[in-house]
Amino acid sequence: MKARTGIETSAICVCAVLVIASVVLGAEKLKAPYIIPLVAIPLLAWLWQLTTGSKATRNEITSGAEYRQLADEYRRLADLAITAQEHTDLKLGDVSVRIDYLREQMESLQKILKEVE
Repeated sequence: MKARTGIETSAICVCAVLVIASVVLGAEKLKAPYIIPLVAIPLLAWLWQLTTGSKATRNEITSGAEYRQLADEYRRLADLAITAQEHTDLKLGDVSVRIDYLREQMESLQKILKEVE
């Protein structure tokens, strides 16, 4: 048996409190004896749908072939992004070396021009 989630435990507690209140207080002490079931049933139905629906959806998404296909596509795109980043780094290094070479040539030209003046 698996452990219950917090929402499931809360729903069970709310239901138990409502049932105990209706039994202990009885219909004569309640101003409207049908208020508790009218509030409790939709509340419990909503909580039940919330807990079971999300589990079913999560299980369907994570166990399906479409999920695995999307995960593989994500991995492929991540690999492509890493490869592109590596190529960009290499090109940036090459451009940086060329700029340094051009800067050195420009400095040497400036020295020659100063000497000629």
